[in-house]
Amino acid sequence: MAKITMDMIKELRERTAAGVVDCKKILSETDGDIEKAIEELQKRGIAKAAKKQGRIAAEGKVGMYTDNGKLAALAEVNCETDFVAKGEKFQELYEGIARQVGQMKTNDVQSVMTAPYILDEKITVEQAITNFTAATGEKTTLRRVECYETTSGRIGSYNHDSGRICVLVDVATTDGALAGSDDFAQMADDIAMHIAAMNPAYVRDSEIPAADTDKQKEIFTAQVIEEGKPEAIAPKIVEGKLAKWKKENCLVHQIFVKDSELTISKLLAKFGDDVSIRKFARFEVGEGMEKRVNDLAAEVAEMM
Repeated sequence: MAKITMDMIKELRERTAAGVVDCKKILSETDGDIEKAIEELQKRGIAKAAKKQGRIAAEGKVGMYTDNGKLAALAEVNCETDFVAKGEKFQELYEGIARQVGQMKTNDVQSVMTAPYILDEKITVEQAITNFTAATGEKTTLRRVECYETTSGRIGSYNHDSGRICVLVDVATTDGALAGSDDFAQMADDIAMHIAAMNPAYVRDSEIPAADTDKQKEIFTAQVIEEGKPEAIAPKIVEGKLAKWKKENCLVHQIFVKDSELTISKLLAKFGDDVSIRKFARFEVGEGMEKRVNDLAAEVAEMM
């Protein structure tokens, strides 16, 4: 029987995020074989994680990775509680995955999950997440990823509240010197901050899906009827409401949060006629997800 040392326990803990007691126990069972211990922990972790799949994981953080304004990536990693989300190990996980998304240059969650984990290439990202679930007892998931890269412009970025809301915006220009200037970089980051605050749904009118426009038109028509407006002027009222809705929800029409004298389109125009916004991504932790409702009695019963 091999002697189980603190160095062995430390190595296993660092590679799997498992607890000290579990590491010591599994090393004893595998006669001190680190690789077999990791494999066994992963098997048990998967079993534990499977039991937690029905639980709600709507907390977490958005990891952000940026590379000199030319490439940037986001990764939303969810867990069950804000307490775990603020921990150092969780931070290491979501920041590592975001960097991995950037280096892989992918927008596909599954390809990230099956790739060797950037912080430990002996395991996959999926296994790293499973290990974290087993170590903390909380369901942990990789919900979505996004990667932007540009050769003609700059990727602006903004991180609000330490990963609560993160934004990327692709600002295009054919002027390489302009794209590399400090003023252009600040403008791109300011627009990302604006997107975080104002949450636009589209970049410009032409990108609004017809289905979205039709839905809003139906809503406004029902409102006008409910208000009892004269039938003759109802269509004009609906069109006015629709125009206002587009103005409020399209990024280029919105009033810039840092200067009420400017719209975003006017801000862009200050830097040249060919400056435009290609696209943006705004990740807010848990948006659109069912939220966890604490039930102390149920939690105590589960522990028992």
